[in-house]
Amino acid sequence: MHLSMLDQLSNNGSSAFHKASPVAKITMSALLLSSIIVSRDVFHLLFIISVLVIFFIVARLPFRKIGHLCLIPAFFSTLFALFEMQHSIESGIIIILRGVGSALNMLFLISTTSYINVFNVLGLFIPRLMFDLLIFTYRSFFILLDRVENLLKSIRLRGGFKPFSIIANIRSLTGMVAVLLLHSFEMGERMYKIYSLRGYNGYIPIQVKWNPLKAIDYTVVLFALLVLVGVIIL
Repeated sequence: MHLSMLDQLSNNGSSAFHKASPVAKITMSALLLSSIIVSRDVFHLLFIISVLVIFFIVARLPFRKIGHLCLIPAFFSTLFALFEMQHSIESGIIIILRGVGSALNMLFLISTTSYINVFNVLGLFIPRLMFDLLIFTYRSFFILLDRVENLLKSIRLRGGFKPFSIIANIRSLTGMVAVLLLHSFEMGERMYKIYSLRGYNGYIPIQVKWNPLKAIDYTVVLFALLVLVGVIIL
């Protein structure tokens, strides 16, 4: 349920980063991500990661509760780093730090910016149909996630999970996936009928109100731009 917690943090936060413009925060995240990608030095990457950790502290985000999520991309990047370490240990460390930095960058963005604001900015560059699909998918994800938790509890209570029987466990999980697929199709059809009754004709009419940029907006964008320029020059 980390996504629900991140969604709550992004909507209920009161720090200066939460009040900043979504355009500025997305631009800052894009510049920092570019800095992480082009950086070829361990100390530069450690500096960017340290800056992101400081951002978490300034935004009053519970870093201990959500910071461990960056360990997931770190684990997968380690698999590639092991092959790279055969040629250079530093190159392998850089790959891992890039995965951690990129994950922290995205965690900070979605922890301080509501998903609807992120989608509104992306809606300027993607087709309208894709924008609607993002809205529907995000809304349905939490419903399906709750359904998965209920199915897992039912399997355990009915003895479907057996620690020493892999085949029985696979059979139970296969049945759960089948039920989940049927439920998703049923939910999609029901959602389509609901939106059709409410006048849905191919797109969701959303009015976006863009507020003028503030000092904090220029500050975060300028800082991220300086980091990128500094990394490229060095």
